[in-house]
Amino acid sequence: MNDFELESKLKTVRVPARTDEYWEDFPSRVRAELRPVLGARAPQSAFFPRLVRVGGFGLACALFMLVILPSLQIALKHERAFQRELAQLPQHLRVLMADEHGLHYLVAGQQ
Repeated sequence: MNDFELESKLKTVRVPARTDEYWEDFPSRVRAELRPVLGARAPQSAFFPRLVRVGGFGLACALFMLVILPSLQIALKHERAFQRELAQLPQHLRVLMADEHGLHYLVAGQQ
């Protein structure tokens, strides 16, 4: 349904006949009906939700600093050692070895 069709349908609907008194009292009746709905919600203090958010953020930061960051540093330290050994691997593969399975490189240790 496009706007034109909606407007044409709305124009065909008959407006109910109301007295002037009805329209004068209408805003006050709407306000009276809305008061219990608005009053049903308890006014919340802005302090508690903010405290929960800040506390959660602080806990997440502490968890990151105590658990995740040290494990990342250890992994990076081992990765650097692994990369260093991998870079030196072609220098260690200089000796060939022949056995019953064929010709293979002999991994020689540093002397």
